[in-house]
Amino acid sequence: KKAVAKGERFDARDDDPVILERERPHPITGVIPLLVVLLLSFMLHDVLQQTALIVALLGGVLSIVVINYKYFHNMGNAINMGTTGALVAIGNTAAVVGFGAVAKVSPAFIAAVDAMTHMPGNELVGAAVAVSVIAGLTGSASGGQAIALPLVAPGYLDMGVNPEQLHRVVAISSGALDSLPHNGYVVTTIRAICKETHQRAYWPLAALTVIIPLVGVALALSLFITF
Repeated sequence: KKAVAKGERFDARDDDPVILERERPHPITGVIPLLVVLLLSFMLHDVLQQTALIVALLGGVLSIVVINYKYFHNMGNAINMGTTGALVAIGNTAAVVGFGAVAKVSPAFIAAVDAMTHMPGNELVGAAVAVSVIAGLTGSASGGQAIALPLVAPGYLDMGVNPEQLHRVVAISSGALDSLPHNGYVVTTIRAICKETHQRAYWPLAALTVIIPLVGVALALSLFITF
């Protein structure tokens, strides 16, 4: 009711899929591909290392095809759409990663990292701000951690900062500003998957992936500093 009162509504598009009434597979069969992915990942991890996950996902996809083959309709079109979607997602993510790579070698980025990693005051607050801001600049949570932690963690640990508290604060804070509009996942989700614009779709996403993690960081800092 609140959404309707605000003028929100569902807009159907011409390319929206039409759900046909037909026989569908048993829900239990949806669990089997997940088990295949987990088993292959664990079995091949020591041998293939990071490649094991790719092989495991491929095994999951093939198991879906084998189990549900008789339920597929117009498989050629489905494969074409899936391939196109995957290429678009890869292209979007690669473009944003490239943006982050270029940004990291710019003088302004180096100055920003230096300022963020030499903040006065509480060490946990400094770590949270440094990781969060750098993650926002690179559009990557892991990028924020990889750049900031080697610079701030050794000094903070030598000063007696609790490593478990530091880990939790960094883990939460890295997942806040990393999902700004230029983030690869955000671009792919909004533009490629949902086929929406940032103007229409970003703010609800930001409420979930930016505001809530920031509240979590503030709560964690309050608890760790107080107790």
